[in-house]
Amino acid sequence: MEQQLDLEHLRQLSPLDGLKKDNLHALIKKTKVRELAPGQALFHEGDAEKRSLYVLAGTVELREGDKVVDTITGGSERARNPLAPILPRSCAATAKDRVRYISIDSDLIDVMLTWDQTGSYEVSELRDDLGPSDDWMTTLPQTKAFHKIPTANIQALFMRL
Repeated sequence: MEQQLDLEHLRQLSPLDGLKKDNLHALIKKTKVRELAPGQALFHEGDAEKRSLYVLAGTVELREGDKVVDTITGGSERARNPLAPILPRSCAATAKDRVRYISIDSDLIDVMLTWDQTGSYEVSELRDDLGPSDDWMTTLPQTKAFHKIPTANIQALFMRL
């Protein structure tokens, strides 16, 4: 059964709690609450899918082989962070009981966070940095607006453009 997510749920999650309200609303439109039955896998060891997964309710076991290395329960402080964010994932995640969770494209989160951090720059500031004959794709990353953005995020932005 798919359920809608609300703004308060997203504001409790890290790093989503750093997003501006407009981006949170945009993210809500792209995010649905999903459910797992007991014993169903959320992801497997070695998974490299760029998704940020958050447990909202229920308990997920993180396993390395046959050994349970951690459990995350929805609503807890530890559930504020995405499950096994380092790729490829070093563990598998299995629902211990009925689990409600969300899955968000990690690149989308990075782009939204980046734009929130650099969104205070005016278009005129960018225009002043660009000369009339300059190649915009070469010059744009050299502007003040791009100084704080990690290189990987700039690459992701250009790929989306």
